[in-house]
Amino acid sequence: MIADPRTTAVIKRAAANGIRVICEHIPTVRSVAAGVWCCNGSVAEPPALNGISHLIEHMFFKGTERRTAAQIAAEIDGVGGALDAFTEKENISFFAHVLYEHLPLALDVLSDILLKATFPAEEFVKEKSVVAEEIRLYEDSPDEKIHDLVMGVLSPGEAIGMPVLGSFETLEAIGRDDALRYRGEIFTADRIVVAAAGYVDPEEFIAMAEEYFAAVPGPVGATSPKAAARPTPRAAYVKDTEQTHLCVAVPAIPYGHPDRYVLAALTTVLGGNASSRLFQKVREDRGLAYAVYAYGRGFHDSGALVAYAGTKPANALEARDIVLEQFADLAAHKIGAGELRRTRDFLKGTLMLSLESTAARMGRNARHEIYMGRHVPLEETLAGVDAVTTDDILRVAAEIFSNKPAVVAIGPNAEAVVSA
Repeated sequence: MIADPRTTAVIKRAAANGIRVICEHIPTVRSVAAGVWCCNGSVAEPPALNGISHLIEHMFFKGTERRTAAQIAAEIDGVGGALDAFTEKENISFFAHVLYEHLPLALDVLSDILLKATFPAEEFVKEKSVVAEEIRLYEDSPDEKIHDLVMGVLSPGEAIGMPVLGSFETLEAIGRDDALRYRGEIFTADRIVVAAAGYVDPEEFIAMAEEYFAAVPGPVGATSPKAAARPTPRAAYVKDTEQTHLCVAVPAIPYGHPDRYVLAALTTVLGGNASSRLFQKVREDRGLAYAVYAYGRGFHDSGALVAYAGTKPANALEARDIVLEQFADLAAHKIGAGELRRTRDFLKGTLMLSLESTAARMGRNARHEIYMGRHVPLEETLAGVDAVTTDDILRVAAEIFSNKPAVVAIGPNAEAVVSA
């Protein structure tokens, strides 16, 4: 099928109908990950239909004009492959991972799902029940729910703070006609990226993608959400839980910002690994939590730095104060040279290890296209990490930690954690 070149190659092309096709050849594997990405997630939903994107993602797998739901699953299972999907705040994606000789089958299934899913009425009713159970699971998982809550409190009244799953009320309001209409509005060629990474010739993949996805329609008109403000969640949710779950967050930078490598280093120093300050001070030194970490989230026009801890209610205030102390310390003092060196090596090592997965490389290439409009070579990323200095980290920390942090908590003493 392909002759092995010595290095990987990433090629991008716009198909005749406007979809963007990206492929990376990896000569050291024998599998291919291929995915369809729609640059539209929960942030674009009308407020009254919050959760409709996630429901549509589910319905794609419930049957097409050519395949039943069971046949969709069986065809990929039958070649030892995997088929999956997810919905985020700004993206919807479904993808397959197969041996390279089964790529035509994977593209046939993916295009069939995208173009010919029928959303059977009886399946639509059942799937709404399934999503309702997913929401119940989410409500029973405060360590997950709190991350949506903190985004809502951090960005009051904005779409970025709305939950991807929606709510029981909005889910109940979504009808099959709503889902079919919204699918037609957002799954258009100008919003679609088809990406692949693995043992495949890029030119061959691009030709195949252009063939299988030729029928993706062009834009059908404006799909911007209504201007109505979204509800802002409460900061404190009193709940009879064994732990108090808390997040402390500040606004940060968008996905493609020039300081993205600096923010990654700052977040790592704060709570990105087992040698980070929060892990050492909250867990190792004081034994206050099992789970404690920090992460950055980047979107098209905004971002956030979030620190999380789950702890015994009696220890929640102390854990929160340690987080705030570390925010202040990083904003006022340079980190040491050794800490910077370990952080750079950690970021480079985890990135390179993650890219041993074809699915991770496919996703990385798709996200770069969606958020930055170009492929970012690995060498550029590694150089960006190496270029981060202690002065850079101090500068970015001083800038973002000058914002008043949002504190959100779920647990028996949540109100005290937020207000004290």
